[in-house]
Amino acid sequence: MPKHIDHEQRKKEILYAALDVFAKEGYKDTSLGLIASSCGLSRTTVYQYFKDKSEIFYFAVKNATDAMFAKYSSQEWDKIEDPVDRLLLLLNDILNTADEHEKEISNLVLVLKDLDGDLNETIKRRTAKLSLFLSRLIRESLKRNPSEKAKNIKPQQEAQRIIVLIESYCFHITYIPQNKDVIRSLMTDLVEGYRA
Repeated sequence: MPKHIDHEQRKKEILYAALDVFAKEGYKDTSLGLIASSCGLSRTTVYQYFKDKSEIFYFAVKNATDAMFAKYSSQEWDKIEDPVDRLLLLLNDILNTADEHEKEISNLVLVLKDLDGDLNETIKRRTAKLSLFLSRLIRESLKRNPSEKAKNIKPQQEAQRIIVLIESYCFHITYIPQNKDVIRSLMTDLVEGYRA
């Protein structure tokens, strides 16, 4: 009787093995053969799922961001009436998820230094989508909490600041984990400022 294979699970296993190899060998020095060997599969099997290593990296970024956008677009999050509270919960959830996946985050951070232009564009497109999403929440927060200070806040710029803090948090996971709480505190202070 043929063995039932969960193809989505196998794709994720290849992905996680690839991230480990990327982190150890560097993106440029990684081959599909190394990835296949790392996850105990043949190169032919890996080719059934991914045509090359850039597609694996693209899948890693897309997989993480698609899950995030689906989660935060759900009605569950819309039940939180105060947009500042919703934004704070969302950002803390992103950081908590990063903490839960420290190894994968560290591997992605280590891979980023080796990326070529096409893969950097992939990350920029995904970051732009997150920026638009955050801008919308910031705009809602400022409308709900109008103040003199709020008139000078530009939601798109604020979204970029938050993205920089999220990226900084990921770098801290990799290089200086003891400073993660500082980033959380900065982010909370920034977002709480939308209430004033």
